[in-house]
Amino acid sequence: MNNVLSRVGTLAAGLALAAALVSPAQAAEPPALGVDTAAAGPLLKIVFGSLQAFDLEESGEDEIRVRIIGQNGAEYLGWPTNGDEADTKAGTCWVWEYSMCTPGSTERAAGSYKSQTTVAGGSFTIEVWEDDIVGDDLLLRIPVTATGGYQDIEASSPTGKGFSYRFVGNLEPA
Repeated sequence: MNNVLSRVGTLAAGLALAAALVSPAQAAEPPALGVDTAAAGPLLKIVFGSLQAFDLEESGEDEIRVRIIGQNGAEYLGWPTNGDEADTKAGTCWVWEYSMCTPGSTERAAGSYKSQTTVAGGSFTIEVWEDDIVGDDLLLRIPVTATGGYQDIEASSPTGKGFSYRFVGNLEPA
């Protein structure tokens, strides 16, 4: 019995050492939203274009953030990358890589976002959330299945919810 426990202890110490030797970037997230990239083909990068607030969920300002849910169910913070939320007024259009803002909107540079990758056939969901005192509110959910090449991603909040947002982005070869 002591021999088995000794082997278990040695194995645990080896795993802890291996985990310590992995770079922080490797340890933080899998490379492609939980997809087996070795068997799936070329990587596709998820590109954020812009996010526009037409009508808010709350009065005055919404505090929003973007998450990506991988096909393995893991959640990844997409934006803002500092773990906070972005104060957003009606008519604000956050721009990351390119603008699809409507005329008359207030364009704001969104800064960096945490880019993720997937592969053809891989699926993920982009979600836009509003931080609320009582509980967070889902403003927009965009399920995506990668087709294998350049692919537009665009969605708007469902009508009749009392708020209105539109997200645009794309998938492109990494």
